[in-house]
Amino acid sequence: MITPPRPVDSTLHGVVDYSAGGMLLTAFPKLAGIEGTRSARQVRTAAAIHGGYSALTDYPLGLVKLLPFKAHLALDALGALALAATPFLTGQYRQGRRQWVPHIALGAFELASLAMTDPTGKGDFHGNVEAVRRANKEDRGGRSTRAGRRSRQRRPETAATDHGRRAGDRDARR
Repeated sequence: MITPPRPVDSTLHGVVDYSAGGMLLTAFPKLAGIEGTRSARQVRTAAAIHGGYSALTDYPLGLVKLLPFKAHLALDALGALALAATPFLTGQYRQGRRQWVPHIALGAFELASLAMTDPTGKGDFHGNVEAVRRANKEDRGGRSTRAGRRSRQRRPETAATDHGRRAGDRDARR
């Protein structure tokens, strides 16, 4: 079985936790058109709970470091499923799409974030930027992608190499 890459380490996961949490607490309800509704209160409550256990997580951005990172990830999964299910369990889905689509979208975002997060907290590339670039140039079969081939073909030449080629071209023409 092929396992997908998990490039997100615990630091980046923490950045997403706090930035998404802040967005959900402040601007998201208005942007999603649910400001002042039961849905907005549910999203804000979920964001506050998420921010609370993020602050207690034992990862680089945790403040108190009481909760193991794997337990944090389990709470993320549970929270994503609970948030997505809430409008259907409460019956508010009957009030229109705005009352359930944000919940589903946020649950899917959280689950996608989890799928990309390395549960060891290290991430697949361990901060190696060149390894990330190489991985981005390959497809699942290990072949270079078109973009990867194109970038390798168009490497900028140095002036000396370029000059040497021109001189060689002149010699070949003589």
